[in-house]
Amino acid sequence: MSDIYVPGIRSRFNSEQIIEDLMRLERVPRERAGNNVERFEAERTYWRDLGTRTGALGESARNLFSFQNPFSDRTVRSSDNLVLTGTATREALEQDLSFTVKQMAQADRFLSNPLSEDFRVEAGSYGFSVGNNEISFEFRGGTLGEFTEALNRRGRDMVHASLIAVRSGTRSLLIESRISGEENQLGFSGDSLALGQATGMIELIYDENAEDQEAMASFRPLNPVSTARDSIIAMEGIEIYRPTNEITDLMPGVTISLRGVSNTPVRLTVEADRETIKDAIISYVGNYNRLMAEINILTRNDPRILDEITYFSREERDEYRQRLGAFAGDSSLINMRDNLMRIVSTQYPTSEERSLSLLAHIGVSTDARRTGAGGGHDAARLRGYLDIDERALDAALASNLPAIRQLFASSTTGDILPDTGVAWATNNLVRPFSESGGLVATRTGNISMRIDQENRRIETLDRQLAAREADLRRQYSLMEGAFQRMEQMTGSLDRFQIQNNSNR
Repeated sequence: MSDIYVPGIRSRFNSEQIIEDLMRLERVPRERAGNNVERFEAERTYWRDLGTRTGALGESARNLFSFQNPFSDRTVRSSDNLVLTGTATREALEQDLSFTVKQMAQADRFLSNPLSEDFRVEAGSYGFSVGNNEISFEFRGGTLGEFTEALNRRGRDMVHASLIAVRSGTRSLLIESRISGEENQLGFSGDSLALGQATGMIELIYDENAEDQEAMASFRPLNPVSTARDSIIAMEGIEIYRPTNEITDLMPGVTISLRGVSNTPVRLTVEADRETIKDAIISYVGNYNRLMAEINILTRNDPRILDEITYFSREERDEYRQRLGAFAGDSSLINMRDNLMRIVSTQYPTSEERSLSLLAHIGVSTDARRTGAGGGHDAARLRGYLDIDERALDAALASNLPAIRQLFASSTTGDILPDTGVAWATNNLVRPFSESGGLVATRTGNISMRIDQENRRIETLDRQLAAREADLRRQYSLMEGAFQRMEQMTGSLDRFQIQNNSNR
């Protein structure tokens, strides 16, 4: 039954299958072009990732010798952070001094008596001063809250007011100076004096010898939370007075922050920021290893490379398996890998001469964690990855910081521009790869051009395939139509002959 031909439903010649078979052959160039685009896009991604890795390594290398290198950073260490702390700029000198904090600087802070919540401040002209600075404003009268808002709008970071519920159902007015120091006392003038008296904040003191008994000599706070005074510290036994608790003019490049009073001396040590330097070195090693892994994966079709990279997630391992050997034989990448391995194993001139001239001397090498563990073949070591012995690195940073700085970059000509060192050589090597117009940009640009070419070719092939398929369908349709008409004519002739024979 499957061979029964039903006109209009089933093609007598199985035209659909024939057309599909013919088109399958026609589509081979189109499929090949599509595969080329996928391959080129993957290669472009690989080069871009490689550019990211070389850029990161270059940046971490420059960070070790540029103008903002961490070897010039300073940190301040205090023997008691509850009493004294400090921060330092790059201009600070390394030194160690003893301080005793005898008194903290304070600002005037005056509190009123508890006032009823419906207490009203009379309209008037209110004035306040802090040292030689004055403010004044007109108040049209209102609640304590409205007066507080009016004062704070005009306080200009000099005077501040707030309401505190010292007792339930009441409000106490707190007026405080924002500037500490004995010479920055809080003053009242105009209607502020009457308000201070009315609220129990201050008491006026008159000069009995004055001809005008209304003349005010001074006032005193009745509920002072704190009164204006200077900080007093003893530096190496010398008493120092300052109006604030942030002192910037005792040690060049150092800000000293007073935190509390102590009868015992506190040591303040300004030193190189070794933790930041260590972090910069670790960052360099990390970026070096990531780039080395990227190059090894792209230039070698060896699955063991992936097994050696312990920081890969399962997803990353599956992704990078597709990259194995993608650029096998690429001389530029092989040369980069060989040069990187040479840079990190070369001796460089330092003030410690041969005792500190290699990265291995500060605990950074291809076998930093295997020193003394015996020989034996280790494929990972041959691939150029670096390890860090943190104890050795910490010891070197503690005792040989100037030489470590020279190890990463120094000048052999006596000027300020480095011309040797691990970091300097690394940056010089990777810069032509990652910079604008460099190797990576050129490779990705060329691949993008090929992708564009293939996409244009695909568009042309798609048009040609559509036209070819339409032409085949037209031809087979004509053939089936012709055959059907021929069958119809044959049937008519047969019927005519039968009829003619029956008439005889």
